[in-house]
Amino acid sequence: MRRNPIAVTYWCCRAVAAVYRRVGIVVATLMHRATLKRAGRGSRFQSGVRFADPSSVSVGRDCYFWRGCDVSSERRNSQLVIGNKAQINRDVHLDITGGLNIGDGVTISENVVVYTHDHGLDPHSTAMARPKTIEADVWIGMRAVILPQCQNIGRGAVIGAGAIVTRDVPAYAVVVGNPARPIRQRLPVAQEVV
Repeated sequence: MRRNPIAVTYWCCRAVAAVYRRVGIVVATLMHRATLKRAGRGSRFQSGVRFADPSSVSVGRDCYFWRGCDVSSERRNSQLVIGNKAQINRDVHLDITGGLNIGDGVTISENVVVYTHDHGLDPHSTAMARPKTIEADVWIGMRAVILPQCQNIGRGAVIGAGAIVTRDVPAYAVVVGNPARPIRQRLPVAQEVV
């Protein structure tokens, strides 16, 4: 049986790319473990994850950072604290100017932007820090924007894809839209009906 040379080339390239990705994860994880304030056991980083000030970032156990994740701050020594088993997906931007705490089991989907500072109506004014807490088991949908006026997202909340969050989100609320508004409540996991 004769093999198609284009198909063979395609599958060879796929195999090489898979090896390259795995090596990139190992190298990036070693680099971030060496530079972060703390990186828990089992946490992994794809290549292309950037922390503006790694010495102010603490990451818990079994977290995963996809490529393109960017953590920035307009102030020195701004803190980012991430709990265990959090997942930060591709091309997420986390501003930690005001300080950001992310709880256990939080999932942040692709292209989400989280702000922790404000300039009021003058883009050249000094940044006004607004600390933010995202409590445990929150799921933030793709392309959501969390503005600085929202300082707390309650435990188990779900932020819909594309939502613009302008105020605090209660625990177990499902919020969607621009500006984001609650559309229903989730039950805590222990109470959910199977």
